[in-house]
Amino acid sequence: MIKSMTGFGRGVAGRGKNRIDVEIRTVNSRFLEIKIRGLNLEPIIENEIRGQLEKLIIRGNVQVRIESNAISDNQKLSFNQDRFELIQAVLKNIHVKYGQRINLSEIISAHDLLIIDDSNSLNKKSIISAILNAINQLNEMRLKEGAKIQIDIIDRIKKLNNFIMKINKIAKKYKHEKQNKLQLNVSELLEGVKLDENRLIQEVAYLSERVDVTEEIVRCKSHIEQLGYYLNLDDPIGKRINFLIQEILREVNTIGSKSAQIEITNIVVEMKDELEKIREQGQNIL
Repeated sequence: MIKSMTGFGRGVAGRGKNRIDVEIRTVNSRFLEIKIRGLNLEPIIENEIRGQLEKLIIRGNVQVRIESNAISDNQKLSFNQDRFELIQAVLKNIHVKYGQRINLSEIISAHDLLIIDDSNSLNKKSIISAILNAINQLNEMRLKEGAKIQIDIIDRIKKLNNFIMKINKIAKKYKHEKQNKLQLNVSELLEGVKLDENRLIQEVAYLSERVDVTEEIVRCKSHIEQLGYYLNLDDPIGKRINFLIQEILREVNTIGSKSAQIEITNIVVEMKDELEKIREQGQNIL
C-alpha cells in the first residue's frame, strides 16, 4: 500500500497542567525537512522527537507544534529578547539587501519568543507519547490518501497498456505496408537497371528498420509492468516511480519521432498526458 506525503495528525498526553498537545502537518518534499515550534525543549528531548519523526515519517516537509498547560504558579514565562533582536536584524538585512519586506509574524509565532523558565517540569514521557499519537494519526491519513492515489494511478496504467497495444497493432500493419511500398518505389526508380535481388531486400529492410518501434514498445511494456509492481510494495516508492515515468516518457517520445502515422502521433500525445498526471501524483507519494 502506497503512502501519501500529505497528512495531519494530533496527539494528546497527560491531563490538566501536565497535558501536552501536539500537531503535525506534512506536505510533499524531496527530502525529510523537520521544523519544531512551540515549547522550548531540552536538546535531548528534541533529538528523540526528531529520531521518531525520521523513523516513522521518512520523507516530507514536517511542521510540528508542541504546546503544554504545564505553567503552574511556580513557573514563569520570560521573553527571549536575544532571539527577538536577532530575527529583527536578519529581517532588516533582507530588506536592505533584497528590497523584500517580511513581517515577523510570517515566520514565527509568539510561542517562539517565549521561554518556560522551569523546563525540567515538562514530562518527557508525555511529550514523546503525544508525538507518537500524532504520528499514528498522521500516518493513518497518509495511508488513506495513498489509497486514493493508488486507485488513480492503476486506472492510468490500464490506459497506458491499452495505448501501447494500439500502437503495436498499428506499427505492425504499417511496417509491412512500408516494406511493400519501398520495394515498389525502388523498383520503379531503377526500372531497366539490373539490381541484385538480395541487395534490394537488404536496402528495403534497412529503411524499414529505421521506422520500426518494436524495441521501444517492448521497453514501454516492461516499464509499465514495473510501475504496477511498485504500487504493491510497502517500501517508499515515490522516487522510483518518478524515475520510471522519465524512462517511459523517453520511449514514448522516440516512438513519436520514428512514426509517421497520424494515428500513432495522436496516441503518443494521449500517453504523454497520462504520464504527466502520474508524475504529478508520484510527487506526493512517499
